[in-house]
Amino acid sequence: MSAKTPTPALLTGLKVVVLADRLVDFGGEMLARLGADVTLADTGEVTEIRQAAWHGGMRYSPASSTPLAELLAGADVLLDDRRRTPRAEVDALAATQPQLVHVVATAWPEATSPRPATDLTLMAASGLMHVIGTAEDPPLRLPGEQAYALTGIQVATAALMGLRARARTGRGQRIPVSGLQSVTLANYREAVMYEWTGRIGRRVGNKLVRGASGVRQVWPCADGYVTWSMIDNPGMMRAVVRVMDEEGCAGELAEIVWEDILVADTDQAIIDRWQDLVGAFFARHTRARLGDWSLKLGWGLSPITKLAEVPDSPQMQARGIFVETPQGKLARGPLFAVHPEEGAA
Repeated sequence: MSAKTPTPALLTGLKVVVLADRLVDFGGEMLARLGADVTLADTGEVTEIRQAAWHGGMRYSPASSTPLAELLAGADVLLDDRRRTPRAEVDALAATQPQLVHVVATAWPEATSPRPATDLTLMAASGLMHVIGTAEDPPLRLPGEQAYALTGIQVATAALMGLRARARTGRGQRIPVSGLQSVTLANYREAVMYEWTGRIGRRVGNKLVRGASGVRQVWPCADGYVTWSMIDNPGMMRAVVRVMDEEGCAGELAEIVWEDILVADTDQAIIDRWQDLVGAFFARHTRARLGDWSLKLGWGLSPITKLAEVPDSPQMQARGIFVETPQGKLARGPLFAVHPEEGAA
């Protein structure tokens, strides 16, 4: 039997050109990690932190040294970042390449008047800052540059959809992506709630408010935190309470017929009393123990991984997301690991 050859990455052989100004940076890196040959033709101002965070797997060949028209010759995808720069001349250039999937990323929808856009303004305009944090405190933002990251994910998705359409039709296309709309997708619950009920969400801290009551979402345990909520899922609730009862700490929860009640309509004082029992149970066990129960018994609980633990998680290691460099440093590996079929020669 011959030795197995490495399975090629998903986008091997595809050529991508990137004009980056933060909205498309992560999208370009995602395509690079899927195996595409990605060239950065413009990056705006580059810092070491930005380069390390967003430009993995891409090579820099500025348009000032190689004309953009030359870079686009035979290119499959152009990621065109217009967060601050209109780049109107690029449309005409891209139109000369009928095979090109041209993804145009703007901060606001193209039909709206341009105005300043940063990660902070996109977070605020999306409504995310209106619902993150506690009611008595000022708005919060998510750590890092999540608005840029969320837009980059949609940019990469648009490029892949464009490539799929090209495979079916033989033609490229121009695909607009809005940063505001990309970030709003992450705030799906509030946007849908407003559309259907007219209610405007608010900051409620560590609570998931449904109906008359709010239930806790993040819980301390023996070695950190887990996320879980008491919701109207009888099977899930019975599974949790069964283990609590075996340990002698279920209390009144063991007497509840979960099919006969709605947690969302239960008085908050009663919910708080029930959650005290659950909280005491979680506090006795580690994240790994609770997570193992959850996977086996269907609790809907997830351990909260500490940042330093992410590279060592079984999921990340199984997918090859992080790899060791010759310098002994950890770097990002392929986005997806494609394995040959079992038994292939």
